[in-house]
Amino acid sequence: MGNALRKLRQIHIKMGSPAKKQELDGSLCEVDVLPACCEVVQDKDFVIARLDKVFNKPVFSDIILRVGDDRFYAHRFVLITASSVFEAMLGEEQWKEAKQPEVCLTEEEECKPIFGYFLRYLYCGTVVLTTSNVLPFLLLADKYDVHALCKTCLSYMCHHIVETPDANKTLTWYQYAQVTCQIELRDQCLSFILSNFDIIMHASDWTFLTRQEMVGFLSCSEMVVQSEAELWTCVEKWLLAENNIENIEQNLREVLPLIRFTLIPPRSLTLVEKSELFKQHQTLFETKLNHAYRRHSLVMDCEDSDKITPLIPQELYRNYTNGDYCVHYPFTLANYAGVNKIDSRIVVHCSSRQTFVSSLRAKTEDDVIFSVYFYPRGYFTTLALYSSYMSRQSNDITLKVIRQKPLPPMKVDVTLLLFGKKNGVKYAAFTHNCSMVFTKENSTLSVEKFLSLDSLMKEDSPYLVDSNLEGNIFVKIQDAGDHLLLDSQG
Repeated sequence: MGNALRKLRQIHIKMGSPAKKQELDGSLCEVDVLPACCEVVQDKDFVIARLDKVFNKPVFSDIILRVGDDRFYAHRFVLITASSVFEAMLGEEQWKEAKQPEVCLTEEEECKPIFGYFLRYLYCGTVVLTTSNVLPFLLLADKYDVHALCKTCLSYMCHHIVETPDANKTLTWYQYAQVTCQIELRDQCLSFILSNFDIIMHASDWTFLTRQEMVGFLSCSEMVVQSEAELWTCVEKWLLAENNIENIEQNLREVLPLIRFTLIPPRSLTLVEKSELFKQHQTLFETKLNHAYRRHSLVMDCEDSDKITPLIPQELYRNYTNGDYCVHYPFTLANYAGVNKIDSRIVVHCSSRQTFVSSLRAKTEDDVIFSVYFYPRGYFTTLALYSSYMSRQSNDITLKVIRQKPLPPMKVDVTLLLFGKKNGVKYAAFTHNCSMVFTKENSTLSVEKFLSLDSLMKEDSPYLVDSNLEGNIFVKIQDAGDHLLLDSQG
């Protein structure tokens, strides 16, 4: 066979195809400049199948890995070429493991059950990931410096943040990303958490939040949640969880100041007072509850909120979806992709209140009217002749908020939220937060280019629900008064 190949090569060279020496992966080999009719054959599956056959088999095994009670037959060349950690451990003489026929590995408890699958990945590059096992796989990949698996796990997590509450592991993944400085994963998890707090509060890992993480979440006014009362109910569940009960007093001291009791109706405050938690730690609750009751009483008796706020300031609104707060305005644009641009503008008139009133009441002269114009197919203005025509236009998705009356300065927070749907779960897929001090001279907030038109128009857009554009607009008056002008000038 060798003589035949040499003869063929000589014939090939004589025909005018020069042979060149080329370095491939550190070794020199003679490679012809191939003609145009050549075809590169890559039988990767065949190679993988061969390695898979020797996985955890005594045949040619030169090392045994012990993890807990499990023993795995392995091959040094596979481990060393797959992992720089195994390369140092097994290939450098100063490590005792390099000379041992059996090596005992110490792994985290959650990693032990899947270590065999991790080891098999080193042989054939195949692994089945779920929301339950991806973090243990990532821990092993990070520990043994297997870059490809690390990248795969992080990509899986970023694409599976949205799951049903029973399978959602976003909080746990957020904790890991915080510790390991995985910035992209951390930011995506945090965005999902704050925009879908009602889902997060019922997830299986809710009670395992650290005190620092709970404080961070409760400090945020961009959180989307049904009501402050509902939020407190779930925080109470966290406080009373078995893993937190030993530190309950310290947790209460840090968490209670962040619960916005002035935004909980009196009927719900009475339920707080009836709880065992209140009865056992009454002194920690008293100041916050007394302020809340007093403010509710003053609001009912005094119509001028300017006189109430200096006495007992109202805490900042979150993005509440309960109608009592008058900050939440839903919208729907059916068949988004099929709507003409001139018909796509969404108009929402918001009747907002600086002062929270604990029961619904009819609109009054004190309500502040904002008109919100959302252009989800791109901005345009219309010119009315015999019918409406678009004049100036662009493909920039635009949001405009206009205060209708020349009132005193107001600091207003605005949030645009778009829903998506995955695995049957409707969730907040996109949020954009902005803020402005409205004055008599400046009564319009305008933002654009915060979302690309292509991301909405594509067939599998994550921001559509059954082809419809569904969302919420939150308009929150957080402060009012001439001091805002001084603050902005300062």
